[in-house]
Amino acid sequence: MEVSSPACMWFTSQTQSNIFSNYHIAWLNSNQEANSDERKSNKTALRGCLDVNCQLGEGAQGSIYLMTYGESEKFALKVCRKKTSLKCARNYSIQNSFKAIEILNEVKILDSLNHPFIIEFFEKFETENYNSFLLEFCQGGDLLPYMHPLIYTVYHLQKVNKQERKFSESSVKFYVSCLALALDYIHSKGFVYRDLKPENVLLDKNGYPKICDFGLSIPQSDLNFKTCRRRCGIKEYFSQKLSNEKFMEKRDDLSHECIEFISQLLSKDRNNRLGKNGIKDFIVHPWLEDIDFKELEHQNSEPPYPIEGVSPSETHFFCEEYTQKMLDHQLVQEIS
Repeated sequence: MEVSSPACMWFTSQTQSNIFSNYHIAWLNSNQEANSDERKSNKTALRGCLDVNCQLGEGAQGSIYLMTYGESEKFALKVCRKKTSLKCARNYSIQNSFKAIEILNEVKILDSLNHPFIIEFFEKFETENYNSFLLEFCQGGDLLPYMHPLIYTVYHLQKVNKQERKFSESSVKFYVSCLALALDYIHSKGFVYRDLKPENVLLDKNGYPKICDFGLSIPQSDLNFKTCRRRCGIKEYFSQKLSNEKFMEKRDDLSHECIEFISQLLSKDRNNRLGKNGIKDFIVHPWLEDIDFKELEHQNSEPPYPIEGVSPSETHFFCEEYTQKMLDHQLVQEIS
């Protein structure tokens, strides 16, 4: 699990040539047919057979839409305008080049991964104005609303017990263990995931977490002094090593093993940091001794928040600001 400090995606004219090096662009645009043997190969072309239901969310790269195939099969479609997509990266345009490289990264990396706790990528579409890619639809939405009482109200998550509006230790153990397995797999495939936060963890219909948004991820071969010193993400999720802030006050609502786990995970000394030996540091840690990692990876454990059967609709766990938004007619015509 041990990787170098995360990098940031802000650029100067001096560093841009290093980031958009010929090697990096060549890697991003290499033949996507050379996928991992683990990736499922029984997917068929779906473009032209999809109906747009509603918008699910919006991010820096583009918007996410709920799509229906046939009578009931659901997908999520990430839609990015071309002006912030592939052409910008190839032309080395400074404006929007941040988003362009993230989109290229995400498509390339997701196409190489296949893990139960990573969102599944199906195919990429290209139209006159948009580059889009089809993803697994995770009905439970992202993890953040389950952690924050105020956001619960906005998202109307009434079905979950109000007393459970912050995670119990057992719930945290479940999600930490799932994410540790996913990150270990990502590292084993030669990539570094640099944007882990609740908003980038989705819950599928069974309540299992799925890591998404690989825009800031890079191949381990691209790690160097400059990329390791560059900050990624937002300040709220910087590690103690980067923020130099005290990560937690004394807590009497956490077990000793839990506090020890957090302290070791955020250790400034990489030789003592939890994860330096990979996933086995987590498997043998006293705080996680009751977790059966093999059963968990096979999804034989009970998630804290099962989704299917709890929500009255597919969009119940998504913000109405987006799900009730009027759809752009031109966009619908192009992507469906």
